Amino acid sequence: MPGFESLHRHQTAKGLAVGILEKRVYRFIKEHSLFAPASLVLVAFSGGPDSTALAELLYRLRSSLNVELLLLHVNHMLRGEESERDEAFCLHWARERGISIVVERRNVQSVRKSQKLSLEEAARLVRYEVFKEYVEKEGASCVALGHTYEDQVETVLMNIIRGTGLFGLSGMLPKEGIYVRPLLSVRRKEIREFLTKEGISFVEDSSNLDLSFLRNKIRHVLLPLLGEVNPRVSEAIFRLSLNAREVTSCQRAPSLPIVRTQNALCVDLDVFLLASPGERELMVRHFLKEARGTLWDITRSQIESIVRLVEKRKGEVFLPGKMQVFVNSGRLWASPSPLPLVEIPPFCFPLELPGTSLVPELGLVIEGGFLSPSSLEKRTVWQTAMDSEKCVPPFYLRNFREGDRIVWAGKKRKVKELFEEFGIIREWRRLLPFLCDQEKILWMPGLALDERVRVQENSKSILYVRMWKPKG
Repeated sequence: MPGFESLHRHQTAKGLAVGILEKRVYRFIKEHSLFAPASLVLVAFSGGPDSTALAELLYRLRSSLNVELLLLHVNHMLRGEESERDEAFCLHWARERGISIVVERRNVQSVRKSQKLSLEEAARLVRYEVFKEYVEKEGASCVALGHTYEDQVETVLMNIIRGTGLFGLSGMLPKEGIYVRPLLSVRRKEIREFLTKEGISFVEDSSNLDLSFLRNKIRHVLLPLLGEVNPRVSEAIFRLSLNAREVTSCQRAPSLPIVRTQNALCVDLDVFLLASPGERELMVRHFLKEARGTLWDITRSQIESIVRLVEKRKGEVFLPGKMQVFVNSGRLWASPSPLPLVEIPPFCFPLELPGTSLVPELGLVIEGGFLSPSSLEKRTVWQTAMDSEKCVPPFYLRNFREGDRIVWAGKKRKVKELFEEFGIIREWRRLLPFLCDQEKILWMPGLALDERVRVQENSKSILYVRMWKPKG
């Protein structure tokens, strides 16, 4: 395929019988029951050697596994022409084989800035959000990831460095929620040899050499240094992960009476409080895994914070990926869409806009002005912008009332109907604060802005409003 730089090509004879690597991967998939028969498998495909080998192996094994494949390439828009090259390569590679492929472009830099994350964290967050979206959209049974033996070693070291328990020492699992890892026992060297022998092209990501990323520093600096002490250190760390997995697998996942709604999961607090302190932590882990699909980026301190929240019967914790865990109505809730839930009595609170209003009864601060505000670090902020000339001051904050309406999707809608569409359960509906003027609801934070006050190209006066819960 002409025109691709940094592209690896190896011209050798093809048409060989099923090779040793293919047999190993097939056995691994069957041993760990990674794929459901007659299902659609979403394959994360970057075009690098690991994901290319994964896509090729699954392509060859698809009939034996009785699965259909859909490749998904996420363009993070971080490396300019190189990102464009990778996307074009993936499209060409898939079309050569007649494999279906979709491409999703996401602005990772924007996510990094808005959520105050490292570039590495933001890229991973974006990827996994896209994976979840396409699983739901395409009806896929799982997402196949190209993590290898060495990735497992690096992950365990990363967990040790930041402080971990037995679960962190276990590293990544072959099957974790919707994510499966068919290459987890395969060495990178074996993957390169397979691609070379079969004459399969792939691309190289130059950012894999950037030592500002922790994983790269572990790969290129720490592991070679440890290798001077023990030349077989990777094997030792991999065995450690298997041993830790055996121990943690003996700790049976507790049975939780989880109630699922369209927008959240919940469990009665008494279920946790009747358990011993040790069991309580395991139950919180199980609850979070059900809510998030994975615990890879959840720290022990976050687990402990949620346990304390349960014991106090009040409070909230925000987790990576915009997940909110909180106590309300005697239950522990987990919701992927943070909302400013507060106990609101059935009356209104006047607001100074522009200006800053502290509403101690709700534990909220509302700030408005005509200059775009900077983000508040390490704090969840709900913010919007509206055409101030379309507003009718004074402003106030109130909760839901029967008969409320808002202009949404081109027509006036009952707020109760929007609650149904957004999956807002009945218990939450009067806990959501609405920003209103004298005539209408302007803004339902985290949900909707009335289209009558939406900023247009000809808007002359823009009012920026943000809301947050002060610390303490």
